[in-house]
Amino acid sequence: MKSLLWIIILFAVAVGLSIASTLFNGNVYFVVGNTLARLDLMLFVPALILFVVLLYIVVQLMGGLFNIPARLSRFGSARKSRKAGSNLNAAGLAYFEGKYQKAEQEAAKVLKNKEAGESRALALMIAAHAADHMNDEALRARYLDEISALPQANQLSRYLLLAEGALNRRDYPEASNNLAAAAKINPRLTRLLRLQLRYAFDHGDAVEVLDKTDELQKQKAVNPHEAGEYHDWAYRRLLASATDADSLKAALKRIPEEQKSGALCAAIAEKYEKLGLYASAASWVEKHYPQNRQAELLPPFAQSVAYLDDKEQRKAIDAAEGWLQNSPQDADLLVYLGQLAYSKQLWGKARGYLEAGISARDSVQARLALAKVFDETGEKEKAEEQRKQALSATQNTMPVLAKQP
Repeated sequence: MKSLLWIIILFAVAVGLSIASTLFNGNVYFVVGNTLARLDLMLFVPALILFVVLLYIVVQLMGGLFNIPARLSRFGSARKSRKAGSNLNAAGLAYFEGKYQKAEQEAAKVLKNKEAGESRALALMIAAHAADHMNDEALRARYLDEISALPQANQLSRYLLLAEGALNRRDYPEASNNLAAAAKINPRLTRLLRLQLRYAFDHGDAVEVLDKTDELQKQKAVNPHEAGEYHDWAYRRLLASATDADSLKAALKRIPEEQKSGALCAAIAEKYEKLGLYASAASWVEKHYPQNRQAELLPPFAQSVAYLDDKEQRKAIDAAEGWLQNSPQDADLLVYLGQLAYSKQLWGKARGYLEAGISARDSVQARLALAKVFDETGEKEKAEEQRKQALSATQNTMPVLAKQP
């Protein structure tokens, strides 16, 4: 484009001079030493134009000749740059295909290429991760050292790789340091959140597990089944770590109502009972048992009622009898009602409930409880008969152990 512009300008000048020469006739004189030379203007103008054109061509040719080394250098650099891009592409493909040794080799070629430019950072990361998958600690450490020389913005991959390796070795202080460093660069990165979730899980930090799982769910980076497992573990962990009424109340605030009235309902009742919160345990069961009919709620209910005052015990027994009206053949409920009646020394009621429970479903627990009732009423033979039947049932359900040679 530049050459074309010069040619147009020269032709314009030539045309202008040609027109001027037709209007102005004359001669051009040259003094060379003691010699005076004369040249017709009509001849001088074309000669001058021809001279300028030839001079331009000569200058261009000379410039091209002197520029050959630089052009060859640029061509070589461009060729090496294209080669670096090709090797980087091959390294990436090999890595995602699981060919980690080939990925490392291709990435190493990029790193040896002086014209790799910005491709070096990505090549280093691929090489370091490939070495990690190859379990080559020395090679991985060398690449990570090279990555450490890059700008801070390029350190994220290094921190994540170091954190993952530390978690695998259970070196939690190093893992914590690298996770914190990575969080300063990009705190919402999916891979970082997963590593933080793993760290929290290993440390039994239920609150952190819940927080990281929720963040991953918002990013749709965890499937519902996996998220449900983490939530269930965290909720149970919160319950297990509660040591008093306040900590249990705080734990229950983190648990959804669906879980409290469902899978964790019995566990919550048991926790109330273990912490000595007997009134709360009884109230919890009275609230939820009519809805879900979970038999696991009855043991903590019966054990807690025994520690209540007479008024509260009577209220609890009345509630249980109300449940029985809706399900008169509930064997578990009948047995625990019998035990509650026994604790209140209501021998007749206790016997009636226990016998009804045995009729609905025979169990060792019910027969032993009935034997205790017969002991209290002085019916020793019947008590002994119940214990024999309980022992017989126990022997029948014991597994047959093969004799070892």
